[in-house]
Amino acid sequence: MKAILIVVVLLSLSTQAQQQRTGNNMFPQWSHDGKKIAFTSDRDGDPEIYLMNADGSNPVRLTHARGRDAHPYFSRDGRRIVFQSPRANGEDTNIYVMNSDGANVTQLTNLKGFAGVPVYSPDEKLIVFQWRETNDFRDDKKWRICVMNADGSHLRVITTGEANDQVPNWSRDGKRLLFFSDRTGKDQIYTMKPDGSDVRQVAATRFNDNAAFWSPDNRKIAFTSDRDGSSEIYVMDANGKNVRRLTNTRDTERGGIWSADGKRIVFSSDGNGSSGIYIIDADGSNLASLTGRNLSGR
Repeated sequence: MKAILIVVVLLSLSTQAQQQRTGNNMFPQWSHDGKKIAFTSDRDGDPEIYLMNADGSNPVRLTHARGRDAHPYFSRDGRRIVFQSPRANGEDTNIYVMNSDGANVTQLTNLKGFAGVPVYSPDEKLIVFQWRETNDFRDDKKWRICVMNADGSHLRVITTGEANDQVPNWSRDGKRLLFFSDRTGKDQIYTMKPDGSDVRQVAATRFNDNAAFWSPDNRKIAFTSDRDGSSEIYVMDANGKNVRRLTNTRDTERGGIWSADGKRIVFSSDGNGSSGIYIIDADGSNLASLTGRNLSGR
């Protein structure tokens, strides 16, 4: 009996150590050469940005600041990462850039409220991001989309603030932005020009469709939807047709970022009090965990 008790205790300690090692992992983003994935993890006690190989191996911590460093995005050459952080005063979240090894952190915005989810334009001359005027999410302020030069200059707000407009990203040629908005009462997917004009809805649905990302050739869109009862990853043609579900779990899937070759999608999933990062082929096959947490099947 004593031996059994010792084994149980050791197994419990091993499980706790594994949970401590992996932590909560979210907001994955491919490097443009497909070799690395940047992500946020609290495995060391505070949400920081990490870098790992595309197979999940060799995770390296890049940031060391109090507060939630999140939503990393690589420059085309892989030498820089733009991200969001509240590190300046612990209250307002702003946009920063650093070298891909974590060195030379530079603050690009100095906004009140919450500025986040930054993405470089294809020519890397611009950065698009979302911004909310306050951090008090009990008020009626809305998420707005902003564009600025890559050095933080010439910032302009391109949506009105009448609805929540979020998670913008660029088309391959830089001529349009993909984003989601609740302007119809449900989260729906739209495109617009980088100056905020010519807004077009991709597909009108009665579901919440959000967190949309173009494939590298702009022919497909990966997105998150609750159309089958829980938040899952889907893929559709860029015109909103031929919708296919890729995941089918009891957890909450978030995002869906394409690899540079368009063959794989990386995403995060929340369930049972923790978050993990996963990879799946664009046809829905070969689902695998990159951070050690298993998905809950239906």
